[in-house]
Amino acid sequence: MNQTAQIYDRYFKNQQRKRQRQKEIRRSFILTGIAVVLVLSFTLSYHALLSQANTELEETSYKYFTSVRIEPGETLWALADRYADRAHYATQAQYIDEVMRMNHLAGEEICAGNYLIVPYYSTEFVQ
Repeated sequence: MNQTAQIYDRYFKNQQRKRQRQKEIRRSFILTGIAVVLVLSFTLSYHALLSQANTELEETSYKYFTSVRIEPGETLWALADRYADRAHYATQAQYIDEVMRMNHLAGEEICAGNYLIVPYYSTEFVQ
């Protein structure tokens, strides 16, 4: 092979390698773009599903107070059974603590015939 043919051969091989590198770079950009689009679409879909789950209407409950006359043998625990609900009080003890604070009770002892103010929740709105 003569020198000119070798130069042309080397030139064409370099051009081939250059086109191959450009193809690889283009392919990597395309794959990166597809990956970004997929991640964004999954993220947006996930957040859309979460927002739909959180927008379900919950029943609104209102806090009210009532005066209760203590019957013979009745305890704060019995009042908690009757008026405390698990949606607003984690335990009956929390409810009893609130009743004791509201009525300025030093202990759990209550006397028949006395009145206590007790909180309760209802879904009905009273004006």
